[in-house]
Amino acid sequence: RIVLGDALALACERKAAAIIDLATLTGACVIALGGFAAGLLGNNEALLGKIREAGERTGERVWPLPLWDEYRERVKSDVADLKNTAGREGATITAAAFLAHYVGDTPWA
Repeated sequence: RIVLGDALALACERKAAAIIDLATLTGACVIALGGFAAGLLGNNEALLGKIREAGERTGERVWPLPLWDEYRERVKSDVADLKNTAGREGATITAAAFLAHYVGDTPWA
């Protein structure tokens, strides 16, 4: 997760127009969705919509999950910039909240 965060930061530093990362950050998404869909999270509704459409066309299903501010709060730390884990509850989403820190306003999914 930390290495992926570094890669996202580098993509932003190099002025990527958009970033799509596909990662198995936790087993929690498989528990939530089974093996029938991938969780879809990001910061740009247009990009998320394009990925949903592509998934429908190709049979690679995705399902949107919320990336609310409450999840971002769970990765804050008193002793570091961030925590890279926030426990079991909402683990897929808190993993995405951790990565969201690295992309800023760059469209990302």
